[in-house]
Amino acid sequence: MTLQKFINSYEKILKLILFIMMVALAVTVLLGVTFRFAGSALVWYDEVAAVQLAWITYYGSAYAALKGAHISVPSIFKAFPLVLRKIFFVVSKLVVYGFLILLAYYGYLVLTLITGETLVTLEWVPQPFVQSVIPIASCLFILSETLRIPEDYKNLVLQTTGDEQTGDI
Repeated sequence: MTLQKFINSYEKILKLILFIMMVALAVTVLLGVTFRFAGSALVWYDEVAAVQLAWITYYGSAYAALKGAHISVPSIFKAFPLVLRKIFFVVSKLVVYGFLILLAYYGYLVLTLITGETLVTLEWVPQPFVQSVIPIASCLFILSETLRIPEDYKNLVLQTTGDEQTGDI
């Protein structure tokens, strides 16, 4: 399997996960509104919707990283000479990886601390399952950042394309 095929497959999987999560959130909200309107509010609605929104945010961040859609300022980066661009590129990737590794590590530690706890309104849903999104999405984010290295290097360091993939402030 080539790198591009892997990236395409990975992107399709992330899109599918996000699609399913967004449909589930829409169904949850629709149920919550309907039951509240009928006078029988669902006790678990708010908590479940908040968890779903957090999961969409984490997985969506991994997808955005894969697409190069996070906020950046490429015009400032490109203003430096080639030698400095190479150094800044490596340093910026190391900072991002460092943050994501810490997020995954401490996200995992949180899972060990909350073992045995459950959601308040749905006592059969364990908190470690709910919070597992942090280390899992952090690892997906790392994978997304890694898969973008060749394209980012070409665009930012070598300046071989004029396409701005990210928001330039």
